[in-house]
Amino acid sequence: VHLNCMFRKPLEPQPDGADYTDYTRALSDWAAQSTPYTRYPATTLASDPASIDTVAAVVRTTEHGLLVAGRLDTEAERSAVSRLAEQLGWPLIPDVTSGLRFGGAAARRIAFADQVLTDASFRDAMQPEAVLHVGGRFVSKRLQQYVKAARPTHHIVVRPDPARIDPGHQVTQHIESDVTAFCAALAEHVTSPEQTAWTRQWAAATDAVQDAVERALLRDDASLSEPFVAHHITQRVPDAQALVLASSMPVRDANRYGATDGAAVPVVANRGASGIDGTVATAAGVAAARAAPATLLIGDLALLHDLNSLALLGEVPVIVVVVNNHGGGIFHFLPIAKHTDVFEPYFATPHGCSFEHAAACFDLPYKRPETRDDFERAYRHACEQGMSALIEVQTDREANRDLHETLEQQARRAVQSACAD
Repeated sequence: VHLNCMFRKPLEPQPDGADYTDYTRALSDWAAQSTPYTRYPATTLASDPASIDTVAAVVRTTEHGLLVAGRLDTEAERSAVSRLAEQLGWPLIPDVTSGLRFGGAAARRIAFADQVLTDASFRDAMQPEAVLHVGGRFVSKRLQQYVKAARPTHHIVVRPDPARIDPGHQVTQHIESDVTAFCAALAEHVTSPEQTAWTRQWAAATDAVQDAVERALLRDDASLSEPFVAHHITQRVPDAQALVLASSMPVRDANRYGATDGAAVPVVANRGASGIDGTVATAAGVAAARAAPATLLIGDLALLHDLNSLALLGEVPVIVVVVNNHGGGIFHFLPIAKHTDVFEPYFATPHGCSFEHAAACFDLPYKRPETRDDFERAYRHACEQGMSALIEVQTDREANRDLHETLEQQARRAVQSACAD
């Protein structure tokens, strides 16, 4: 949030004869509370019966359908989408920001969809006839490309505002509706079918990928890596906390490799062109609003962009886990990485900094684990203390790229094996 503060003229302490005794009284009253100065109730968008009937007709005539859950903001939305998934019988692909990606068993959930879709033969064989997308944007570019290539006959988006989220220009119907109301109403119009071969194949593929990913990340000789950090945090974050995911690799790693058997905690992520800015401040705001600790998984460049917000963590408890690969590790996944003459100085932008002195500057407990066991102990201790802390995990950008490629190769083999069976 950017605040513009007006100052009187002249700024210097020169008496001008005006009486400002009551000038800031309203602000003083507001500052003593924890509520907004002005309240803006959310627009209530009741579900349109005609839209419900139209989508219900699509559902009843579709065997190969997908339910995609984008960003969901409330527990009511998450519950309504979960119940709809049960009634539809379609595979549910939950984005990490939906809040349905984590938290034990969930009906029809394809938690590792991004990795399942690494296999071209699976993508070609599993073409959806209809896609029902509820909520906001989703993280996976691979999922977006898959839906674009499939060109389903029906591509329906349900969200409570008219803004277009259709990079492939394929949406056949955009329904502006409250997500909770719409999903609850649609669930009443459809009956849960027996599990189809389509749904079973999606389920078998995601189970196989999950097994392959976890075996690779948790094997005895595996090193402390960025995917492991995302997996461990999502598995061990306390259920009273919220999880804040920074842009770039943290939100993508949590979406691809997050554990499904951890707590179903609220997930917050800033997305879009300015998503890297103010991430620490966002985490502090989440902790303050919930009056509970939060865990922030962030990259080194995003933390450097918002270093001064570490000052806020003396007032609210945020456990900052910074993955420091000394630059923009995500750019190693793009074609520009092959252009070595410009890549390092202009894209990777190495900085050579660690964050130990930053933690000391803001009086934050600091740990720099070197092994998986060290990281597990450091994160567990920080959670048990319930106070702010900074844990720095240093990694190598090229090794991280190689590990991601290895994990994707293993995911492809797992999908192929599961489909062959």
